[in-house]
Amino acid sequence: MNRKLTQVELTVALSSIPPVLTPEEAARLLRVKISTLYRHVSEGRYRGAVKRGKPLRFWRDRLIQEFMQ
Repeated sequence: MNRKLTQVELTVALSSIPPVLTPEEAARLLRVKISTLYRHVSEGRYRGAVKRGKPLRFWRDRLIQEFMQ
């Protein structure tokens, strides 16, 4: 039986995840392969991806919202 998380449960779950994620952390959070994550970024699916110089980073909350849409 699946049920929705309450706001408190969601807050507690997200508190253990940093607000800015590396590609590896983002792929693990979304439970997708890292190659799938990079493909989605190149397709423009995740506007929350930020590139500062060479490293790619993701804002946790925006990534989750965009994934759920």
